[in-house]
Amino acid sequence: MDSRTLEELWRRRKAQTIRLAEVSDLTRQILVAAERRDQVSVDMLLSMRADPVRRLSEIEAELRTFVESLPRLDAIRAAELLRGAAPDTPDETQLHEQVGQYRRLLESTVEMDRRLSIRVGGERSFYKKFRPRAPQS
Repeated sequence: MDSRTLEELWRRRKAQTIRLAEVSDLTRQILVAAERRDQVSVDMLLSMRADPVRRLSEIEAELRTFVESLPRLDAIRAAELLRGAAPDTPDETQLHEQVGQYRRLLESTVEMDRRLSIRVGGERSFYKKFRPRAPQS
């Protein structure tokens, strides 16, 4: 895969990371408001979070389309890298680091969202109904 393709993949994942950081910050603010039992702020912040979440989905779809447009071997390698595969060349290192940063931010955001959902929804929470936690060993 050439360096321009790697740079484009990095640029797109970086844009996702920036948008995810917005979602993460808003999720944190919603969680704080929920803990204060400030329903007005929760509702306002949930509304504000909808646009960055929508844009994040759009960027993901655009990234998927870009990867699918690549030559077969490049598309396979790009998909591997975007799933966190180790870099094979120095040129892949920047993308690998960006993918790791995105994954860490996504994991922390999902954990905050899980806590928020359980806090607000209790037993009716999405995470209680559809995403039971794996038992701790």
